[in-house]
Amino acid sequence: MSQKIFTSTFLRYALLPLFLHIFLFPLSGQDDARSKKIIDDMADKFKSYPSVFLNFSLSTTLLQGKPETEQEWKIWIKNNMYKLEIPDYVIYFDGSRIYQYMPEHHEVNIAKPDLDENDADFQMLNPLSFFHLSSKSFKTNFVKESVLNKRNVYEIDLYPIQIRTANYSRIRIMVEKTTLQLVYLKAFMIDGTNHALSFKPYEIQKTALRDAFFKFNHLEHPNVEVIDLTF
Repeated sequence: MSQKIFTSTFLRYALLPLFLHIFLFPLSGQDDARSKKIIDDMADKFKSYPSVFLNFSLSTTLLQGKPETEQEWKIWIKNNMYKLEIPDYVIYFDGSRIYQYMPEHHEVNIAKPDLDENDADFQMLNPLSFFHLSSKSFKTNFVKESVLNKRNVYEIDLYPIQIRTANYSRIRIMVEKTTLQLVYLKAFMIDGTNHALSFKPYEIQKTALRDAFFKFNHLEHPNVEVIDLTF
């Protein structure tokens, strides 16, 4: 499968960089004090985990109001490394190289993204690139306290500061009060499409996963064609 086709497909999963950014990077600046503190505390707590597994679902509502089929996603995170399982793909990032494994095609692409943001194609595929947005990305507003799936939550709205270049108008997140875990995220896109992520309680590993977990293992997949783009 070509890099162009893969990129087009991966863009369907553009919310991943968004919630990773929310997890790992505190916001500052043009916020109300209560929402800013909640988000900062949530980010600080998430970064304290040795490693964590997240199981969540994605549902998309089209402009006509008809929801698409719900999809299950899984992601393991340790520091700046991750392993992501989404329909038809498994994506690894070991902090240096990104491995795009397509089981149906028996193919894995290996690339070395430019973490200095000089390579637009790789940055589009690399969630870590969105970390650089940091506090310049959102304004925040505390909405209310509520209950979702028997979990007491804070509701907070995020608004893009760079409105002209953003592809969403607003993001609603729900953060559990006691654990500071992200319970729900809904993005309202400019084109009228809405994306919602619903998170189960985190599985936090007391012992960090090995770094090798975040690399594609060629020995376990001997019949997979390897396309190495790192040269």
